[in-house]
Amino acid sequence: MSLQAVVDTIDAVPEPARALYAEKDGKFHLQVEGMAPVAKVNEFRDNNIALKKQLDDLAKKFDGIDPARVRELQEQARKVQEGELIAAGKIDELLQQRISPMQAEHAKALKAAQEKAGALEQHLNALLIDGAIRDAAGKAGVRATAIDDVLLRGRATFKIVDGKAVPMDGDKVIFSGKTGEPMPVGEWIAGLTERAPHLFEPSQGGGSKEARSNTGAGGAAVRRDDKAAFLANMGKIAKGEVKVI
Repeated sequence: MSLQAVVDTIDAVPEPARALYAEKDGKFHLQVEGMAPVAKVNEFRDNNIALKKQLDDLAKKFDGIDPARVRELQEQARKVQEGELIAAGKIDELLQQRISPMQAEHAKALKAAQEKAGALEQHLNALLIDGAIRDAAGKAGVRATAIDDVLLRGRATFKIVDGKAVPMDGDKVIFSGKTGEPMPVGEWIAGLTERAPHLFEPSQGGGSKEARSNTGAGGAAVRRDDKAAFLANMGKIAKGEVKVI
């Protein structure tokens, strides 16, 4: 005796096989690994039936129609229409019909080219900004391990304008306090010595250039407002080897 997938009552199942059923929604379902739910099977079957009906209807609709003959008739109709337009003196309308497909294809190709050019421009701008920042960072003594940090800060600040890296605060240009021109990358990085001194290499041999320039009979000295030099020489300042002026 074969087992049914779904039964209304467990009494309809032979007693030895009742353990294979589980109750769900008031009915008992046969538990078989890998078996799709009945609802899914029915849905799949109904979809296949509906799809086959659509295909049959299309086959009846186009029964006896030769695709090649249809294309030929369409070409003849186009020529007749063009002839009528020429006879009526509607040359502009005829030309528009001819060039419209070409215009659409050209617009599509132009859009693709513009998108590609935009992506290339963004990539080039990123390379220009990174190059300017790396060069200035190397001259300013930025730690090798901090270059990526400085690059991230710079990418969020600089944009390429007329081929040059220009710092921006939203839509406003950040100007140099020295020249009144857009702040150059080197000046922007120099400002990081105060905001983020940990990004820079510690001074060697008695502190920063500023500290070394003040070395004399009384020893080295650092300016109070030179935070980078101050941090680099904290140990020596505590020992009295470097003065704070």
